[in-house]
Amino acid sequence: MSPGPPPAYGGRPPAEVYPSEMRTAGHGFAVGCGKLGAALGTFLFPVLLASVGESALLYGVAVVCALGFVITFAFRVESRGRSLDELSGAQTAAVAPRLTPP
Repeated sequence: MSPGPPPAYGGRPPAEVYPSEMRTAGHGFAVGCGKLGAALGTFLFPVLLASVGESALLYGVAVVCALGFVITFAFRVESRGRSLDELSGAQTAAVAPRLTPP
């Protein structure tokens, strides 16, 4: 079961929640956890289907999806009207520009 295309569950939230210095690592971790869940679900679905039956398995999947929604809703970070630096906790005035070679 998938909530939609990859940006629906792995694109925007990690980019807004993780600090600028580790945004790509945070995004990779979030997407990696999603891939691990997909692999485990693909392996466990037929095993659980044979042991608990179709109806119980699909109710269990619905409960896990609802639990994921509740946890995501409870711990969400409101990003409306805030910059990425504000969301990551970085103070823009305190951050000195970095000079990097081309």
